[in-house]
Amino acid sequence: MNNEQLLVGPDDSGPLPRIAEGVGVATTLSGAGLVLAPRLVLRILGAGSTEPAPFLFRIIGMFMGVSGGLLTDASRAHPDAPVAMRWSLVAKIGAAVMVVTGVRTGRFGKQALALAAFDAGAAALIAAIITRRD
Repeated sequence: MNNEQLLVGPDDSGPLPRIAEGVGVATTLSGAGLVLAPRLVLRILGAGSTEPAPFLFRIIGMFMGVSGGLLTDASRAHPDAPVAMRWSLVAKIGAAVMVVTGVRTGRFGKQALALAAFDAGAAALIAAIITRRD
């Protein structure tokens, strides 16, 4: 078995798709958290919680739930689902960039960088899966 098969086997049995599936589930659950408790999340991120921020975070949470579900399904798909994986990659890169932008502009506290790091790491993982599948 070569290194490529260890990461993403011929039947997608390597660890990367399972890790990506976990990222998808985590994204879906965190999206649900935004929908259900946006003020708490805003407080954790060190952001203001006056309207319309909670309402907008609920909308963001709904989209996170959808994109997390897409990543979860794409990670389980056989044969490969390259389109879904590419769009999940774009979503994670965009999320990381926007959170860093929020910290740089003072909209989020520095603790939000942990979220940006998670999204950047997830983007790197998805990129590795796409690269190995191609």
